[in-house]
Amino acid sequence: MKAITVSTLHLLYTANLRGDLRLLPRLATFMRQLKLALPEARTLQLDLGGSCAPEVWHCAATAGRSMLLGLDAMGYDAAHTDVLVDEASRERLKANLLGLALVDAAHPWEDDRLRLATSGLPDTNRLTIRLDPSESIYLSGRVLRLSVLQAGQIGSVVIDNLPDAPTISSIVIYDLPPGTLPDPTISAAVEFIVSEAQRYQRRASAAE
Repeated sequence: MKAITVSTLHLLYTANLRGDLRLLPRLATFMRQLKLALPEARTLQLDLGGSCAPEVWHCAATAGRSMLLGLDAMGYDAAHTDVLVDEASRERLKANLLGLALVDAAHPWEDDRLRLATSGLPDTNRLTIRLDPSESIYLSGRVLRLSVLQAGQIGSVVIDNLPDAPTISSIVIYDLPPGTLPDPTISAAVEFIVSEAQRYQRRASAAE
């Protein structure tokens, strides 16, 4: 994940995707459109958790890695990882050269201007974006909380005046427009992820 060097930050975020790989290609198309609406800002794509669900077959087969690989293919910068993603899963994702920062209570991400975390005290020098969802979107000092969303929604938050005096200048919650066309590259990535998950599932069945 690249360091933040501009004064305006555009956050696009999702939550509670619950293993719906089929949704990702259409979300990718809409996210790209939203990024183009604010070209002067540095855009971060974030997920607040719930990307996988244990009852979904590919989530169980890959220990939560399947959706994270999909988010990485979409250009996400960071995701709040779920209980499915243990240290062994983290190591496998690193071996796949994952660009996505995996954030939980034990693994924050930070640079000179920004900190992504799920807990901990405010940082006096950096904006802290909490990736554990809140009931509403608000900025308290240098801590930004983002509200919970449902699958098919994208939150858009614009932060100005980084790093000295961060302020929220825009908040919009979008529903994925009907008829949004799927991104073909992400569709191909999803097909690959499904095939790999099937391979893990067959391997687990053979070991029983």
